[in-house]
Amino acid sequence: MIIQPYILGSGRAGQAMLKGLAVLELSDAEFSFKKAIKIERAQPLKDVVKNDEFSLLLIANPHALHAAKILEAEGLFDLIVTEKPVCTSLEEIESLKKVKTPVAVCHGYRQSWGVQSLKKMIEAGDFGEILSIEGRYWQSSTAQRSLEKNTAQTWKNDPTLSGPHDALLDIATHWADTAIFLMPHKLKETALWLSYVNAEAKHRDTHIHMSLSFEADKRALCSISKMVHGAANHFEVNVVGAKKFATWKFLEPDLLEVSEGAARSFVSRKETRWGSTQGPHHAMGWLEGYIEIFRQALRDATGKPSEPYPNLQEALHVIEALLTAKRT
Repeated sequence: MIIQPYILGSGRAGQAMLKGLAVLELSDAEFSFKKAIKIERAQPLKDVVKNDEFSLLLIANPHALHAAKILEAEGLFDLIVTEKPVCTSLEEIESLKKVKTPVAVCHGYRQSWGVQSLKKMIEAGDFGEILSIEGRYWQSSTAQRSLEKNTAQTWKNDPTLSGPHDALLDIATHWADTAIFLMPHKLKETALWLSYVNAEAKHRDTHIHMSLSFEADKRALCSISKMVHGAANHFEVNVVGAKKFATWKFLEPDLLEVSEGAARSFVSRKETRWGSTQGPHHAMGWLEGYIEIFRQALRDATGKPSEPYPNLQEALHVIEALLTAKRT
């Protein structure tokens, strides 16, 4: 099938999307992509889309512009794939709930082999009763800039482009999405502690403690930060169960550490069906999530058998939980 992509945004996320399409075309003969058509920020979408082709809109522009473009794209494109967050305000959530065009959201960690394997273990009852899901998502970008005394302006310092937060809507959304996906109980309440140490602008939170409360008195706890000196892209999920404990880390994407009592063992990925379909320990980092989301969303939108992928309604649930959270 020949697909015409259109792209909003030319930064790192937009480049990752285009690379993801290129790898998908190499690994899946069922998809063929024309050269992506770049859309300028102020350009009306109705003026660029061609209705005689399967059209794919990629949204990778600043955070606070995502919702408006999703709403503008409604009915014009066959499929929309957007970066997170899908929106930055409660008012936008209510508008986006009405969107009918398929929208996939780039919560790539959820599509990883590790998180999907943990989900299967939970559903199979391997952990017994789940006590909690805990973890961290640590980066060092703010720590680095604070030491460099970097005065270069960035769009994230402008709340009209970034929205009312930084780490909360930029990276906490990833971990919250993963925890909600894994936990076999309905989310009830969210609580947050936010720090603004070394913030470049008043609205840019830099370090967060997040607690998610679920039915059956279950919890998810996470430390989220752009202020951890020396951190690379440390995304970690720990499942604490009555029978077993397991850990998955993004920096070791093809390994699960599983413990019973005092014994620890490692489960290594063997299959090659995920993302780029490359063998274990030869993955492409965060591109893997993009590729897998594109694969499943395109199959779904073209009427082919597909597996679940992060969608708009799920992403809105995550954003609503964060924006309405209690502050501690």
